[in-house]
Amino acid sequence: MDMKKYFIITCIIYLGFACNHSVNSNEFIIKGKLSGVDDGVVVGYYRGGIPATDTVRNGRFTIRGETTDQVIGNITIMGNIDPTVLRVWVAPGAKVKIKGNGRLSVLWNVKSAVPYQKEENRYTNAIRDSKSKVAGILLELREVRTKAMTASSEGEALSYGKIADSLSEVWRSLEVEHGIKEVCSDINIMEKTDITLVWLYKLANLADVLQYYTSLSAEHSMYFREKGWELYGRMSEEDKSSPIGYKILAALTPSNAVAVGDNMTDSDLLDMEGNTKHLSDYLGKYLLLDFWHSGCGPCIMAFPEIKEISETYCDKLTVISISMDTDSRWKATTAKHDMPWVNLLDPKGWGGLFASYGAIGTPTYIMISPEGKIIDKWWGGENTPLKNKVSENLAITQ
Repeated sequence: MDMKKYFIITCIIYLGFACNHSVNSNEFIIKGKLSGVDDGVVVGYYRGGIPATDTVRNGRFTIRGETTDQVIGNITIMGNIDPTVLRVWVAPGAKVKIKGNGRLSVLWNVKSAVPYQKEENRYTNAIRDSKSKVAGILLELREVRTKAMTASSEGEALSYGKIADSLSEVWRSLEVEHGIKEVCSDINIMEKTDITLVWLYKLANLADVLQYYTSLSAEHSMYFREKGWELYGRMSEEDKSSPIGYKILAALTPSNAVAVGDNMTDSDLLDMEGNTKHLSDYLGKYLLLDFWHSGCGPCIMAFPEIKEISETYCDKLTVISISMDTDSRWKATTAKHDMPWVNLLDPKGWGGLFASYGAIGTPTYIMISPEGKIIDKWWGGENTPLKNKVSENLAITQ
């Protein structure tokens, strides 16, 4: 081959490589190299909502996405194969490399120039063995349950069912044990390190464990709450006044959430123009509160039904959607959807009215009487259609 032709071919290969690996200013790219993972398996990166995905080919995958800030999301094998997630930070222009063996993404290694990733890896590596043990049992459990469902005989299905029951008990025990180990490990690292966004996320996780981990012993609960308050005391006033700061405070504080039959609780909310609004501004009609955020698929899917409800009962009911997003994400998501009813932002995020009403998932709906009494609250994952629940409540109270 003459040198001219060699030069041309080399340039073409280089340009093709550059095009495949270049990253725009608002993009990030995640490239993975895996062994022990079959071709055709789908790997996804998600921060709530619909994930960015790619299919493994020859042990490799490439995921592209967009972001305007340093944010954290989860890498996982999609579907029912991988019961674990690997926490990965991305940033505008970031190139992230993942290398791993086997289907448990929590055991894969992450390298990038994103400052928070190195810190995240420190927390992950400190507890990786314990997490691996729990994930391995859960993966085995799911595989056995699949075999039970596809068994060729009733006897075979029964046999696999007994194995699954045994594994389930082991998994539950290990999960509690691991959860305690992880929080203790996080506390140990947080006590020795400066406050960053990663640090705040870890403290928020500690607070969530206190709020939702019902199997905690009294001893562990007391210890975690004591340490949580100590760490919270190190936070700046700016951090305490941020959405994640309000979330941490709400979770550390013993629950005083309002219940059905109580008077409603209120707070400063914002409309699209930045004006302060309150729930009390809309009393005189029944209120349907809809707690949502942009990463909640079921929340978005419910919007058409919410619109129908707001139009059907406009003479007696006011629908108020309350977002826990940041201001920019709230406005960007709202711009993509038809939301002609009242749509407000809670600047305290998850630590605001969402916590005050004792909500634990999204979407959560609250029905309030014209006089300000809570008459019902439910999670949107229930099977009853939203409009049926609203209709039933209106019929009962009239």
